[in-house]
Amino acid sequence: MDKQKSESAKYWEQNLISWEAGAYYKEGTQNASWWDRLSSVFRGDAMYVRMEAALELVKPHITGARVLDVGCASGRFAFQMLQAGAEKVYGTDISATAVDAGKKRGAELGLQDRLEFSLADVVQPNTPLQQVDIVTALGVIEYFNVKDMTAFLGNLKTKYFLLDFPDLAKSKEFPVWQLRQIYMRKNRLPGVYLYSLDQFSKIAEPFGFKDLWIAKRKQFYYVTNLPKNGS
Repeated sequence: MDKQKSESAKYWEQNLISWEAGAYYKEGTQNASWWDRLSSVFRGDAMYVRMEAALELVKPHITGARVLDVGCASGRFAFQMLQAGAEKVYGTDISATAVDAGKKRGAELGLQDRLEFSLADVVQPNTPLQQVDIVTALGVIEYFNVKDMTAFLGNLKTKYFLLDFPDLAKSKEFPVWQLRQIYMRKNRLPGVYLYSLDQFSKIAEPFGFKDLWIAKRKQFYYVTNLPKNGS
């Protein structure tokens, strides 16, 4: 089965829990590797800010909506969108451990009817995903090369999406980008692929995703086709 998985899927299946523990350090870093604990020193609260900014962008469109959060990890953003008024949130991830953690938390809160987690490698062609109103993904598509991105977008069953965007401008951020290169090499992390809006639009358009635009909040960029008058 591993031979069928993308390189990024193989990596995150093994390392997601450690990364998440380092990225969301306020809840404790006992499950984080040394490198992920160190990265939290330089990253600070950036992942919290990224999530808050994404919620700010999607919130005007989310009331009563069905949402799929790709790369949901243990479900932090999924829970936030549910609290913001979504009718139902689906979360999918490549890490079985993360998915199990999301299911456990949902059960503890009595949200099983409105919150559903599943395991999926979304860059495999014909991966079955839920039909939803909006798809979200934070820190996910930057690990997709053109082939993986094409398969991912082809799998989506939605009209709208909001995706944390690996814009070319990120390579100019110092020292974050330089430190990230060191982290990637030391941990043998699959490549990060940076796209311009034009490059991404050419991949997305054949699947019916048009009128894409870039939203910048704080230091983060998002690509979306959500109506601007609701942002």
